[in-house]
Amino acid sequence: MGNQITGKKFNEDFKKMVVDLFNNGSSVKDLSGEYGISDVTIYK
Repeated sequence: MGNQITGKKFNEDFKKMVVDLFNNGSSVKDLSGEYGISDVTIYK
């Protein structure tokens, strides 16, 4: 229960892909839901 740190590590290609999708108009909420990553992680 509650917030748990999962220790997920994302490779550089994945990070670039998510940033590109965001820059091309995808919302943080959509990306978060689709890829299972938190909003905060996307903003970082």
